[in-house]
Amino acid sequence: LGPTPENVVQQYTELIGRPMMPPYWGLGFQLCRWDYRNIQRLRQVVENTRATGIPYDVQYGDIDYMEDKKSFTYDGDLFRGLPDLVQDLHDHGQKYIVILDPAISTQRRRDGSPYVPYEDGIQSDVYIKTADGKSPVIGKVWPGTTVFPDYTNPSTARWWSEHCHRFHNSVPYDGLWIGMNEPTS
Repeated sequence: LGPTPENVVQQYTELIGRPMMPPYWGLGFQLCRWDYRNIQRLRQVVENTRATGIPYDVQYGDIDYMEDKKSFTYDGDLFRGLPDLVQDLHDHGQKYIVILDPAISTQRRRDGSPYVPYEDGIQSDVYIKTADGKSPVIGKVWPGTTVFPDYTNPSTARWWSEHCHRFHNSVPYDGLWIGMNEPTS
């Protein structure tokens, strides 16, 4: 390899593949924090940041936008109007990134209805199993009792993509921030 460090990098990436260039906006000025609390506060932050003239390309949504910290949901009470806020960002040439945690809650929705991502995952058999090969590994993460997708299972990628697509139809996000992507408790 070599003879220069630059040659080594070129030769290495020729072997493993060249890195993907991120979208230009992904390199821009981004605002992310936990605990916006509700849509009014988030909207106020967006408007105040714009008013200051600070460069501002991307707004993030941390788990506080979710219903009970469940991925593929948003809190219809505290964050009612989130799709409209995302449209406002888009109308101003800005992007919105949401966090999704692969730790999937085993609990029903707040209104008592099934939590569809969990139920679909059970049906598609996409969760990491215990030593018995049958029972999902159970953990405790933000939403409480959780299970973890097994990304070595080809069905899991289809399951994950489908739920990302469904959520995107509800909240037209521009990028994903994948958090808590390890079995943790």
